[in-house]
Amino acid sequence: MWSKNFARIQNKIKRNLFSIIGIGVTIVLFSACTPSRKYILFQDIPNDTTLTNLVSKNWEPLIQKGDVLTITVASLSPENTVLYNVPPNVIAGKPGYWVDEMGTIEFVKLGRIQVAGLTIKQLKDLLEKKLQPYLSQNIVSIGFQNRHVTLIGASSPKIIPLEDNNMTLLDALAVGGNSEDMSTDNILVIRENGNDRDFKRINLTDKSVFYSPYFYLQPNDIIYIESNPKKAANTIQIISYVTTGITFIIFLMDRVFR
Repeated sequence: MWSKNFARIQNKIKRNLFSIIGIGVTIVLFSACTPSRKYILFQDIPNDTTLTNLVSKNWEPLIQKGDVLTITVASLSPENTVLYNVPPNVIAGKPGYWVDEMGTIEFVKLGRIQVAGLTIKQLKDLLEKKLQPYLSQNIVSIGFQNRHVTLIGASSPKIIPLEDNNMTLLDALAVGGNSEDMSTDNILVIRENGNDRDFKRINLTDKSVFYSPYFYLQPNDIIYIESNPKKAANTIQIISYVTTGITFIIFLMDRVFR
């Protein structure tokens, strides 16, 4: 009788062995993938609060040689406006107005216009004024077509278009970052400053990012996201331990129930 009961117990253990092991592996891996508090953003911001005196976007990008501009003209006479919405250049497959080495663009009816050194608003006002004899009550919209920021490191390398000057560091990370794999307390922003390059480390685990002049991105900024080597190493180590344990259990059970 005892031997029959023992045999039934053996068979039951054998049938459920892999289920038990699978549950154990799932629990261990889930624990390994659970983010630690170090990788939670903005830890020092209490609930239901307001941050004041934050960094402001206090710069306006100037048009430079080599820029490609999108210029759209609208008026009360759509049939007369069409002529002014045919860009003369095609750069990288996209139509636009290329700012040449002299800092000028060629615009229909108006000829060569000096634009380098102007802000978008200044060029908008200039074009609307110059077009007034041809198109009354015209409205001009202008944007940059080839300005961008670069995202590298613990993500797939990405070139992110910078169509205006309102993109923030958080916007860029939302496009190409991965909070599970990146070191959130050590984001590097590299910024052009004339012939120099400025390097600034940003910590996303506290509120300091909202006060940083690097919060708003500028053309040609490079964002380097460091990987989190500790997390990767810990995960690999845990998987190694689990694999070794499973192998040992299978070997032991095979010996016991042979």
